[in-house]
Amino acid sequence: MTLPGPTSVAEQLRFPSIPGCTIRGDFNGGGLSSDFGALLVSGVDRQIGLTGRIAAAIIDKRHPGYITHTMHDLIKQRSYQIACGYEDGNDCNTLRHDPVFQIGVGHKPFGADKTQGALASGATISRLEHAVTGRDLYRISEALVDQFIAGYATPPQALVLDIDHAEDAVYGQQPLAFYNHHYRSTCYLPLMIFEGMSGALVAAVLRSGRRATGAENAMILRRVLKRIRRHFPDTQILVRGDGHFSTPELMAMIDAMPHTDFIFGLASNTVINRLAEPLMQSACKLWADVQTFDAVPDSVRLYGEFDYAAGSWSKPWRVVQKAEVMALGENPRFIVTSLDAPTPDCAYEQLYCGRGQSENWIKHLKSELASDRTSCTTFVANFMRLLEHAAAYILHQQLRSQVLQNTLLATAQPATVITKLFKIAVQVKQYKDRVILHLPSSCPFKHLLKIVTERLFVPQPPRLQLSP
Repeated sequence: MTLPGPTSVAEQLRFPSIPGCTIRGDFNGGGLSSDFGALLVSGVDRQIGLTGRIAAAIIDKRHPGYITHTMHDLIKQRSYQIACGYEDGNDCNTLRHDPVFQIGVGHKPFGADKTQGALASGATISRLEHAVTGRDLYRISEALVDQFIAGYATPPQALVLDIDHAEDAVYGQQPLAFYNHHYRSTCYLPLMIFEGMSGALVAAVLRSGRRATGAENAMILRRVLKRIRRHFPDTQILVRGDGHFSTPELMAMIDAMPHTDFIFGLASNTVINRLAEPLMQSACKLWADVQTFDAVPDSVRLYGEFDYAAGSWSKPWRVVQKAEVMALGENPRFIVTSLDAPTPDCAYEQLYCGRGQSENWIKHLKSELASDRTSCTTFVANFMRLLEHAAAYILHQQLRSQVLQNTLLATAQPATVITKLFKIAVQVKQYKDRVILHLPSSCPFKHLLKIVTERLFVPQPPRLQLSP
């Protein structure tokens, strides 16, 4: 290990003195890092094999004689840094010398030869993002679906797939970024698919800023469902989405697949309003009756159903109506579904409204892991960036659901995990045959880190199989 030289006066930091002492700072700390979390996400990745799947999906066209950083190392470095809160590719220029990130990627810290030590620079990461092709992106997207499938030891009885679009505002001349009147911004409109009960990311597809057609959504979802069906042929799958997914192409595609149903929001029209009028009148009468109560409720709700077929639909579908009246007036809502068994109130309140949780997962991916940093000069490079951030989300979701179970952070958001568990100072000391990590003596999460590292890095004894 090379020790740093003396710090010049110009590099010293000055602070206000305290009684009896002056305070000065310097940069002679040596092998220090503020990102212990890089080791935690690398432990998650080691268990699930995410970055290995992504790297295997990319055809590396570089000349072998000029390769310093393997494709797997590049994907690990970029995904781990995003997962630790460093969303900019330029962050690699300083973090490439961070000893904890070097250990996380699998390098010796303070290495002397070109295969160890410093990680890739921001320019190398940028070349990676611009070098991938459309076929590479397709294979990476398949790898993410395969990663989701690999999360189940046995086929599940049921899956819920929540699909939604997310605004990705852009502020340059990015290709295929268009003005979207609904969001009132120039943006991309990526499609996200999550598993509705666990929050696992199934797919992330970068799209242009224009509103997606039913045929486009059906094409993307069909490929995802077919890949899942190869492994889970008998699993009951429910697809949920808001009103702009209730298109004839999407409903017909799902209806043609066995063991697959849908439940979508539905916009009203004159025909639907006429069919819903009797129940709405009953709700208005009930609202008038409750005004005589001592404690007036905030609203009254009645649920009903009827069959409806738009002119473009192949057949009538079941429409569930929520007739709600409140102080501000009437608030009718409708959903369309292929499910026959659930009662109207169960279909709306428990099945459909549950999809609102997907908006929180989109916030985790977009706001806390900065998936909207799509500022590259090509659409393919921006797509690659979205998939890199998707990989960081998967690492966080697996850490939360598998490693942090029954802990204080079992339901924590990525930003909370980064603040409390990742941003911990580490002193790294390298010897001939070992590396020692010194964490702060006053670390407030000593017990939790002990649990996490035991679950990640210590082999667990096999569980006893009891005879029936």
